[in-house]
Amino acid sequence: MLSSIIAISLLNACQLTSTEDIVESIDDNISQDQYIEPEVANTVVASDKPIVAIINTEAIFENVYRREVLRYEAALEKSALASARLEEYSFDVLEQLISSKLISQAAREQGLKVTRQQVDTAYADSISARGGQAGFDKWLEENIYTESEFQNYLEEQLLAAKIQEVVLSNVGIYAEQVHARHIVVATREQAEDLAGEIVAGADFATIAALHSLDRSTRLNGGDLGWFPKGLLTTPVLEAEAFVLDPGEVGGIVETEIGFHIIQTMDHDSQRELTPNAAVVVKRTELEKWLTDLRGRAVIERFVQ
Repeated sequence: MLSSIIAISLLNACQLTSTEDIVESIDDNISQDQYIEPEVANTVVASDKPIVAIINTEAIFENVYRREVLRYEAALEKSALASARLEEYSFDVLEQLISSKLISQAAREQGLKVTRQQVDTAYADSISARGGQAGFDKWLEENIYTESEFQNYLEEQLLAAKIQEVVLSNVGIYAEQVHARHIVVATREQAEDLAGEIVAGADFATIAALHSLDRSTRLNGGDLGWFPKGLLTTPVLEAEAFVLDPGEVGGIVETEIGFHIIQTMDHDSQRELTPNAAVVVKRTELEKWLTDLRGRAVIERFVQ
């Protein structure tokens, strides 16, 4: 729940919804007069309440920030991260609120709207998902939400879901992909020795099975399978795979886990994505979009 307030960059599977995926059940065919006009602080002097940040002239008030910190702390209490220090997560909370504000602003700029009926339907779905009003009231208390705060949260999520559709409208089921394999060892010297053996004619798959430290791939000869950009957890290795020609072995690539020898086996400019890869491509596109929003925004922070 805490991370979902960001709505785009931190949600797995690129679904910008509340916990119960309530957005999917909303009927969009609502009349214009039911549109909820968002509350926007047009100037920094619109209120005398303390402010923790200003994003493109729109304020994040201290009381909103403090409530979000409390929710974060409540979530930490339920997890193995309860020992985290305030200064270690208060920054993250503020950045989440900033991202949420930027997303809402971008949605409004696109002319996207959320209706009162949509929020009411989402709210009713949340009550139902928790077994009725009593269970929902308990959940609100445990997660430090008033009814009004949670309705505002739902409105943000619904608006974020709409802008997500716009951002991902040009993302299809095909993407540039490579099929590659690799060997990872502990030292550069060993990597250079093994690379020399491969260049001299040794079988790459056999070398991988004998020497690679990557247990997940060494038994199949280091095969990483097909993947689009953004799928590998080691971007520098991925970048090397995409610049190599099919059959070419790259230079030694150093990462946090060791020294890699990588070979691109095939390259396809338009290959159908697996469901898992499609999620990664969408998430990458959303993260790029949010990074661009931040780069163009005027953001002032008044807390550390």
